[in-house]
Amino acid sequence: MGEYFGGFNVRYDYKKKSRSAEGAIFNIFISYSTKDSDKIKPVLDLLSTIQDTKIFFAEKTINPGDDISQTIINSIKNSDVFIVFYSESAIKSNYVQQEIGMAKTSGKIIIPVLLDSNKPTGTLGGINYLNFYDPTKQQIEMKRLSNFIIQAVKSKRRKQNLWTLIGLAGIGYLLSRSDEDEYEY
Repeated sequence: MGEYFGGFNVRYDYKKKSRSAEGAIFNIFISYSTKDSDKIKPVLDLLSTIQDTKIFFAEKTINPGDDISQTIINSIKNSDVFIVFYSESAIKSNYVQQEIGMAKTSGKIIIPVLLDSNKPTGTLGGINYLNFYDPTKQQIEMKRLSNFIIQAVKSKRRKQNLWTLIGLAGIGYLLSRSDEDEYEY
């Protein structure tokens, strides 16, 4: 049975990956306090249904024996978007605060998601956030987040396709030039 969250009946299966996680082109880093894990599961489920995404969620992504700090640093640097679930617990979490700092210095798109009445301050001050704490806004905010990620994935896919075409055109040009050079003496 799923949880009802923001008008969405969702159930997160940690064993399930995004439909094409192996070929994911869009990496999402999730920063959160482990005390909020149950609260964020519905959002993770929604995000996991978006094609071509890969979600970094420390509890389930970091493998036994991994260097935790290095894995987190690499995952933030490789992420396309950094989502921080903001709450009293997150404010008190050293890991969350360090992750925010790393995302900020890496120039990542940061999306704060409010889980309680605490509003982002400090390094997150002035960043537009999503309010999942207010039950009257949850459904709209979930759709905003989902639509943003879907559009970002499409945009990144278009850019990758464009660079592939440019690369192929360049190779074609070089091959045509090498054919011409063969016959010039």
